[in-house]
Amino acid sequence: MKEHHSDHLAAGMRMVAEDDERLATSNAVGLRLLAEVQAIATARRRRAITVSLSAAAALVVAISVPVWRSFQAPATPSSPVAPVVTRELVTEFFPLTYSNVPARGGYVVRMQVSREALASFGAATFASDPTAPNLLADVVVGDDGLARAVRFVRVINTDVKEQTP
Repeated sequence: MKEHHSDHLAAGMRMVAEDDERLATSNAVGLRLLAEVQAIATARRRRAITVSLSAAAALVVAISVPVWRSFQAPATPSSPVAPVVTRELVTEFFPLTYSNVPARGGYVVRMQVSREALASFGAATFASDPTAPNLLADVVVGDDGLARAVRFVRVINTDVKEQTP
């Protein structure tokens, strides 16, 4: 019985081999297919090289421009310009309504406030220009958005120009 199965199997294998020979592609088709696969691989390699070179060029520019700018001499104007020196005179911080509310963090915000705000803290003599309707104030604001304290700011010597070495 084994001989019958092996004969039958051998016959089947011969039929498959004959079909492969008959249905196989020609050498010309195989060569065209191989050439197409190689062309696709070449195009992918070119794209990868182009992307790599583009990234390298961008990196060189990103590094070179700041270095180049750091070596450039600043433009010298025809007449020397002295920087304007601004000084500030400030009061102490005055506590506000929510100064006792705990806060984990905060920040200082500079804003203009009305002259009446200065008078309400008893610091009306602090203002330099009694005709100005507003003045500057630094307000401490907690991370919860509540104002905790305020100090008043007076800018002085805005017209004084000093030479720096």
